[in-house]
Amino acid sequence: MRVSEGQCRKTLVARSFCLAASGYDDVAALQRSVGETLMSHRPQSQEIRCIVDIGAGTGVFSAQLARHYPAARVIGVDIAEGMLLRARQRFTGSLVVGDAESLPIASHSVDLLFSNLAIQWCHSVEVALLEFGRVLRPGGWLLLSTFGPQTLRELRAAWACVDDYSHVNRFESLSVIEKALGATGFAGIKFETALRAITYPGVIELMRELKGLGAHNLTARRARHLTGKGALTRMIQAYPRVQHSTADDAIEATYELIIGVAISSGVTNA
Repeated sequence: MRVSEGQCRKTLVARSFCLAASGYDDVAALQRSVGETLMSHRPQSQEIRCIVDIGAGTGVFSAQLARHYPAARVIGVDIAEGMLLRARQRFTGSLVVGDAESLPIASHSVDLLFSNLAIQWCHSVEVALLEFGRVLRPGGWLLLSTFGPQTLRELRAAWACVDDYSHVNRFESLSVIEKALGATGFAGIKFETALRAITYPGVIELMRELKGLGAHNLTARRARHLTGKGALTRMIQAYPRVQHSTADDAIEATYELIIGVAISSGVTNA
């Protein structure tokens, strides 16, 4: 039986994050920072009874959500079983291996859906958001963050100086996210974008962090062979250095963050 491109992608994502699970917390400072910002948008209502954390990873925010809503059932969902095994060390609630594009959750059963920097790994962001709308009850809250298209723009440009392959993942824009939410029947859509530049001692350190996060290149035009040392050297040489830095090889990597909330109307407009 032929395996679809989407299924191949999901298998690759699950494998990459399983391999990264043991050291993920050591390199996930940006993910924690964005998640804290997302948590600040949470509703104060104590009527929330069911919460789902999509892309729960090592359970940092599943545990926080459980503390903030002690009367609610919190379910952590992740496509990588290895991540959930790490999550069990800090979160005692329900953990489910599941796909954001096909959630094993009943329709209109969730009061709050939290998803921090996860949907960019989906084969189809639109399908994932449709699933989020399906499982949320009318009036249910979606707290969502993801990366925008300016993410890792310096790394993408440096690789473009070397070859025509796609070495860096592509990310959907805010307009695509908002359009998909509207088509899915969400209202009260309030999202913002922000650019954050992070400094690294060098390109190798950036790439090492990306590997440690499980951020595997999933683009269709990615090279299907190992990258040679010469190509890697040329890419590193092409990557712009931080001006006026005391470290000769210091570089910056840009991350475009899309963060916001939406309320489910329970009516799909697609």
